[in-house]
Order: sequence, then structure tokens, then C-alpha cells
Amino acid sequence: MPVVMVNWLEGRSFDQRQELVAAITDAVHRVGGSPRERITVVVNEVPPENWGRGGELIGARPGPSEAARAIAPEPAPIHVATLPAFDREFRLFDLEQPRFQGMPVISVHQPGYAYFLHRRHGDDYRPGETGPRTSASGVIVCMEHSGTHIDAICHQADAQMLYGGIPAAEVSTTKGFSRLAIEEVPPIFAPGVLLDVAAARGVAALDAGELVTAADLEACCARARVDIRPGDVVLVRTGNAAYWNDAERYLSGPGMDSGASAWLAARHVLAVGADNMAWDVIGLRDPKLGCQLPGHLILLARHGIYIIENLQLEELAAAGHARFTFVCTPLKFIGATGSPVRPIAIVDAAS
Repeated sequence: MPVVMVNWLEGRSFDQRQELVAAITDAVHRVGGSPRERITVVVNEVPPENWGRGGELIGARPGPSEAARAIAPEPAPIHVATLPAFDREFRLFDLEQPRFQGMPVISVHQPGYAYFLHRRHGDDYRPGETGPRTSASGVIVCMEHSGTHIDAICHQADAQMLYGGIPAAEVSTTKGFSRLAIEEVPPIFAPGVLLDVAAARGVAALDAGELVTAADLEACCARARVDIRPGDVVLVRTGNAAYWNDAERYLSGPGMDSGASAWLAARHVLAVGADNMAWDVIGLRDPKLGCQLPGHLILLARHGIYIIENLQLEELAAAGHARFTFVCTPLKFIGATGSPVRPIAIVDAAS
């Protein structure tokens, strides 16, 4: 979800601001191909006394007349990255769960994961002919949606329509999707927020099947003194990661209700993630939407918001970091509906 930050001098009318937002949205849509409804424009109005040019504050000069403003070209929008600068020591938190045969995998995504050591060091060891060097290599078999992974937008449909009004049948083949597949997901480098629901409720982990509501997320924001901004990646800790080596308990874990997903979608987040198998509670039918996994319908199919599942959030939560820089780079599997990932949270080492 593109987020464009614009700084300009205060004093413009509502109609001028509306025209600017519309023009920038059209430009980003035309050049980058992003759907208009996913493009966020934030306009910061700067008073003249805080704007300098040519070594002099503009506020010290007479302001332009309305007639001059009407004919003068507007300065180009200023694109500002709001991520922290790494000119100092920082700390990395690995948010991926380890992958192994027998790890928790939902039934529809079996066989999950397997690794086979195909070539061993002794298979072609001929030191007299080829010298002392040997090599080993293996074969990885895994489902897109096993282990820590991110869902592509094409992963879910709403009445057979993908996000943006694209008929699912028209863009899917036996070799994958031609639109909204995982290769379209850019490397994610964005502001991150951790909402620790388990800590807010005063427990180590939520119970199996327990629902996380919008009120829970609001309480977490108040507790951590953070707000959710457009373009954020919001990670929710339920404590379920502690059961990663107990597949049955892990799969029966807690998840978000439809209200929590709708609350995040309304804040125009870039992506969400959680320490459970499916973001939602597996097997629970939502009474309002009439389906299971309502968050997948709301976030992926209706709002184009990525979902990251099976995160390891314990170390990050224990360190007390509610805001951080989030990095996640999906693999470019052409046409695929998801990808394994190794997400990272970056924080200032001094904090």
C-alpha cells in the first residue's frame, strides 16, 4: 500500500487539498499500478515560519497574493520516508519459527514441509582425481502456507472475485495466478507495531479458540501508548508461539474475530501478522459474514492487506518494543499464492 507524504505551506482551501490528493492518487495509480483505494496521501501543512528557502525563512517575506498563487506552479510533492535512520547500533529480532517435518500445519496445507539430503559428501569423493573438495545438497518440499509465511492477495476471493474486482477464474491456471500473485508483493520495509494482547490481559498465552476483538487491540494501543497509522505493519501477540512444538495445541490456538480485522483494515495498514496458524480461529464460522476465516475475506479479498502467519514474537515482546522497523522479503515464486518468509524487527540498540 503506497503512502505518500506531502509537505506544503499552509493556507490552501479544502478544494485545493482535495485536488492535490486526487492528482497524486491518479499519478501513483498510473505509474505504479496500485489500486486507487490502497493509495494513502498524507498532507502536512507547514506554517511559513517553519519553512526556509535560500537561507531565509519564508515567514519573513510578504506572502504571495491570491492572484499570484493561482498562476504560480506548485512545488513538487516531497516524498518522506518515516523509517528510523540506521546511523547507530541497532538490534535485530528474528520473527520466524524453525521449520521441521512434523511442525504444525493445517490439514489443507499438508504435507507441509520436508527436507531430503539428496547429495552427500561421500557420494562422489575421489580425492586422487578431483582433490579434497566435496559438496552436499538437498531437496526442499513445502507448501506455500507452511511455517512462517505471507499470503499473496490472490490467496483469497470474495464470491469468486479477487481484490480490485478481478474475476478469480480469469487469472488462475494450473501454473498459478497471472495477477496479484506473490511475485507482486514488494520487499516490505515499513514501520511495525506490536500489540501484545496476552500481556494486556495479564496471561502468558490466550486459551485455545479464544477470540481477539477490536476492543483488545484498542486496549493494547492505549497500554503501549501507540497509534496505528496508514502503512504500518501490525503484529499481534497471543502467546501461541510457545506451543510451536505441540502441533495439536498450536493449531487449536486463539485468533482474531472479524471486528478486529475490520478495525485494522479501517486504519489502512500495509500488513498484519500473528503468532498463530491462520490469523483467524481455525474452524470457527463468523455469524456476520457467514464464513470461516473472516479476517482473510476482510483483509486480503476486500482490502488488499497482506497476512503473515506463524510469527515468533516472544523475544520482541519480552524486550518491550511496541514500535520498530519491520523487514520481510517474500520469494518470487511466479504465480504462487504465498511464500515462506523470515521477518525481522529492527530497533535501536540503545532503547
